[in-house]
Amino acid sequence: MIVIPLQVVANIAQVVIDESGSYAQDWVTWKQVFLLDDVICCYAVLFPIMWTFKNLREAARTDGKAVVNLMKLTLFRQYYVVVICYIYFTRVVVYALETITSYKYLWTNVVAAEMATLAFYVFTGYNFKPEAHNPYFSVDDDDEEAASEQLKLEDDFEL
Repeated sequence: MIVIPLQVVANIAQVVIDESGSYAQDWVTWKQVFLLDDVICCYAVLFPIMWTFKNLREAARTDGKAVVNLMKLTLFRQYYVVVICYIYFTRVVVYALETITSYKYLWTNVVAAEMATLAFYVFTGYNFKPEAHNPYFSVDDDDEEAASEQLKLEDDFEL
């Protein structure tokens, strides 16, 4: 709950620090502190993905719907790898590019970060797009019949 506001504050502070320039007192220290804060927040976002991954793996072992759980598990595994790569690239590699490139080619780190962000959003949008026959939300006919029988048995059901 606190991760998103903390990340917003860190990104706003990062913009202020970047605009103030390297002549400000303790500029490098504050830049590294907010970069560390941003990376910590990103990893805090990754923990729910890891827990979902673990829960899907356990559900695939115990549940009778192993095929659906295996498909979800594969999707979350791919998404987890992409999120790790995105965070590593945008937080570490882009910072390294910013450090080693000359002033004339400093724009390349911005292009690299924006291209990585675009690729991440395209991947996410493509893999989680709404579909008419989405296998992740399909309901078996047996489950549908059992639910309708349960509704018939309950006389006091109201919408």
